[in-house]
Amino acid sequence: MSDEELIREELEKTASLISGARRLMAEGRHVDLSAMEDRVRAITQAITAAAPKVAAGYRDHLEALMQALEVLETDLQSHHEALQDGLSAIRQREAHDAYKPKK
Repeated sequence: MSDEELIREELEKTASLISGARRLMAEGRHVDLSAMEDRVRAITQAITAAAPKVAAGYRDHLEALMQALEVLETDLQSHHEALQDGLSAIRQREAHDAYKPKK
């Protein structure tokens, strides 16, 4: 596989992983992003190893990837805050229930 094919394939896989993660979070489902680091590392290594002319052609793609990752980060923060709010509500309810009079 050529450098260009590897870079293109990894960019597509990463974009798919990001959009899938965002879709799952929108549904309130758990997201496993463990493969994200490996994908981004493979992209950056392939671009670094590619000829300068080839690497320069991926500048816009990398900027788009960075923007997508920033949006994913915002989504993750919102999802985390929602989970914290839910956990806080559960703890408050449990504390309230622990001290209410028994019937």
